[in-house]
Amino acid sequence: MWRTIRILALALLPIAGSPGAEGGAIRYYVQLIRGTDSDQPPQAESKLVGSRLDGIFRGPLKWKSYWEVCRREVNITPGQKARLRLNSEREVEIDLSRPGKRIVRAFQKGELVDRTVGPVGEAMTLIGGKRDLGSVWFIVVRRDQPGA
Repeated sequence: MWRTIRILALALLPIAGSPGAEGGAIRYYVQLIRGTDSDQPPQAESKLVGSRLDGIFRGPLKWKSYWEVCRREVNITPGQKARLRLNSEREVEIDLSRPGKRIVRAFQKGELVDRTVGPVGEAMTLIGGKRDLGSVWFIVVRRDQPGA
């Protein structure tokens, strides 16, 4: 079976302030991405990823296009966790219940497919795997707002 892909992209872009400063919620942006060899979007509302993500994917991966098929935003208070449905098959859970740690769990059809643990800081977490013979999927969890 094809293994999932995990990447922890550290220090991609400094973000003002520290996570959880003043005990408030931390904002995360979550993107569901499809990598394909097609110039056509996988869904009508899909759009090409921004230049930062495109640069991260292009280095180690071979796909021609990377499409954002879903974007969510969530605020999580340290000590809590949140689970988001990204489409009919995929969900992500961001868990801040361990001090200083961010645990990201990816689910497919309700089953856990991967988990990664990293610092709460500004690092970007990517979890992904094979979708079919012609594409892959990624869940991106980041602090900086996705751009063009």
